[in-house]
Amino acid sequence: MTRRRLAVGAMALLATFGATRAAAQRPPARLAPIPIAADSARGDADAFATLPARVRPVLDVRSQLQPEGGARGLTCVSLSMTSDGSRRQRLQGRLADGLGLVVFARARRDGTLTRVEFVRRLPSGGQAGYTWDAQGDATTAMEWPPGSADAQSHPVPKGSPIPRAVRGLGRIVLTRPCHGG
Repeated sequence: MTRRRLAVGAMALLATFGATRAAAQRPPARLAPIPIAADSARGDADAFATLPARVRPVLDVRSQLQPEGGARGLTCVSLSMTSDGSRRQRLQGRLADGLGLVVFARARRDGTLTRVEFVRRLPSGGQAGYTWDAQGDATTAMEWPPGSADAQSHPVPKGSPIPRAVRGLGRIVLTRPCHGG
């Protein structure tokens, strides 16, 4: 009888340990937004205001990314947590014009951005995108002609407003309440 109680107790303990361990590896069901510092928001707004005229309609989708009053077809997904505790979120879906958009942002545990990826379908049927990576502070522009899977890419100058605007979109994504992935 005593052995049986020990076996039942051990199985219950193992089951509890397994469930606790699995829960610790999954991200929470809903992550709290990371706030944007006021000086960052001002700098981001300045960058969007000075975007080249041909880039502005593609990249300036800020109003549609906002949780309140933004495009209704967007979903924010929190991707799996990384071993260093950094956070990865993706905002995806359709904008008010019906065209698709994906914005991915990764930030360190303290909220500092480390990578942003932006891809948007264009009315022409092609796509345009930008990536910014903190390592080397490098921004790359990409264009996919209509019907092509091959992107043409080129570096974006560091001093232009485009890298700051891309980082601004990443910060907006991280302010969104997201569901765990």
